Amino acid sequence: MNLLALRYFLEVARYLNFSHAACNLHISQPGLSQQITLLEQQLGFKLLIRTTRSVTLTEEGEYLYKNLIHSFKNIEHVVDELQQLKMIPQKTIKIATVPSAASHLLPGLLCKMKEEFPGIEFYIKETTSLDAIEMVKEKECNIALVRTPTDTRSLVEDQLNFVEFTRHPLQLVVSPQHALASEHSLDLSKLKDESFIHFDKKQSPSLYFLLEQVCQSAGFIPKVLAVGPELLTIANLIAKGIGVTIMPSDMVSLLPPQHIKAIDLENESFYSSISAVWDSSDHLPMITQYALEQLGELCDEEYLVVK
Repeated sequence: MNLLALRYFLEVARYLNFSHAACNLHISQPGLSQQITLLEQQLGFKLLIRTTRSVTLTEEGEYLYKNLIHSFKNIEHVVDELQQLKMIPQKTIKIATVPSAASHLLPGLLCKMKEEFPGIEFYIKETTSLDAIEMVKEKECNIALVRTPTDTRSLVEDQLNFVEFTRHPLQLVVSPQHALASEHSLDLSKLKDESFIHFDKKQSPSLYFLLEQVCQSAGFIPKVLAVGPELLTIANLIAKGIGVTIMPSDMVSLLPPQHIKAIDLENESFYSSISAVWDSSDHLPMITQYALEQLGELCDEEYLVVK
């Protein structure tokens, strides 16, 4: 069935005038007449009664018009809506994120997106970097905000795109009663005898390898007291004087300042950053593209998509 011919018929039935219909359809009147004739032949019955003075609908034509007009109007509405919004009407974006990005980036992003797309719906999943990346791979979310992996080649191998945002220096986190708490900065070699609260190698590989590298650069292997607790648990353990840790400054800012003391590290070039990760195998929806652009602006620096 030629749907275009049906569209032509609906326009003629609307005006009952071939000249007006042809003008609206931007085709010649003879061409329109030919399309209607071919449609009637294909259907096996007349749709229009044409005389030199008028055009009227047959019973079959009137039945067809009444039952098709709303369907075609709906098609036009859907297409117009897509063209105007440049996105699907169901305005939902799903983001999996680590806690620091959820705190620092999401509030500004959500405000901007609500202003640009009234009625937008958000699905936010706070989780580890590893799980967030897996959610993108499984198409369970549009964007993952993660701690930038130490080896980004794994992302490319998994057909994922990523963009790195602002880099954050590392800080030592100790109890306010710790012997080093009065220091504003210190050399890492002073920490060789400290007991560390470490990060889980599987769930937080970036933070795990970062702490390992920092300590090894200072000439020692960290003495591990505990591994893998959540961020607030780490803060509580440190506040009670049960070990120390090293973490990026954006994570430190989430900890209650009255319970911990953050100290800068001297002569260290190590840093950590947040990256946005998304699937490179699919067409990038307009809403996801807009979110990535706004994240870049929120971080106040231009970014480069790594493919």
